[in-house]
Amino acid sequence: MSFSTDVKATRATGNGTIFAGRTRLRGVIVVSDGSGAGSVLLRDNDDQTIIQFDIPNGDVFAFNLPTDGVVFPDGMKVHSFTNVTSITVFHD
Repeated sequence: MSFSTDVKATRATGNGTIFAGRTRLRGVIVVSDGSGAGSVLLRDNDDQTIIQFDIPNGDVFAFNLPTDGVVFPDGMKVHSFTNVTSITVFHD
């Protein structure tokens, strides 16, 4: 029998740490600031880019990752926050 874990939601409005330890990305909501196409990089704490999201100008991008999500073995941080108002990260 498998058990679900508690999913946490963390909001960021700029570069910074989302979670310091091993975590798994389950979903994101990214809000464009309306000044051009946006981009957000999510990196592990060893500065390896794990995933990048590109957001159309003036849009809200919401995405749930399938099945097991994406693992961040050494923590997760937001990097290269460009033309984006905020990102909400769902992780466990």
